[in-house]
Amino acid sequence: MNLDRPTIKLAGATLLAPLTIILQALPPIFVTPWMLRIDLVAIPWMLCWIIFGLKPALLCLLISAPLVGFVGPFAGGAVGAVMKPLATIWMFLIPAIFAWKVGGTKRLLTNKRLFVLAGVLALIIRAAVTVLVNFYFALPFFFGMTPDTIIGMFSSADTLSFFGNSLGLIGLGAYIGEVTFWNTVQGIIDLTASLILGLIIFRRIPALAAEPNNNKSE
Repeated sequence: MNLDRPTIKLAGATLLAPLTIILQALPPIFVTPWMLRIDLVAIPWMLCWIIFGLKPALLCLLISAPLVGFVGPFAGGAVGAVMKPLATIWMFLIPAIFAWKVGGTKRLLTNKRLFVLAGVLALIIRAAVTVLVNFYFALPFFFGMTPDTIIGMFSSADTLSFFGNSLGLIGLGAYIGEVTFWNTVQGIIDLTASLILGLIIFRRIPALAAEPNNNKSE
């Protein structure tokens, strides 16, 4: 089967998108006190990148993103539909760039040192984006919170910051620490699961590694 055919890539993205919704409907692994889900929802997006390439993965994300915020427990509504894709896209976009540079996704996945480097960079970008977008867009736009309100929420004695409290952080420091910590946890889950599943897929279906464009960023 020629996975480089546009119709095959389109079919792959279309078939994996509903799997995201199914995973979203399941109970999350963990929910933070400020309602951030820790889950496996992004795994189909990651697998779509591994099997079919970057563009199909982006299409898969776009197809399923509108429902991500509205299906299952603790979905988060519109803010979930916006923030989940915005936080997750870096988990396969940055590795896809590395894969393109080294000549294929399989080469990246089997090069543990390079994969870790790509993953660390993706986690840093994810943390920076989620800290800034939550502070200046998501919380103000969806919940009407001002920067002072957000800082105050993480400054009180009954603060929602589990990670920040453990480090003695309050206010803005607690907010940054909390958002960074939990997004890093989620990102590590996404990267680890995709690495394991990707290696299994390439081992069980060796023909995938032979596809000329499938393992690049296209």
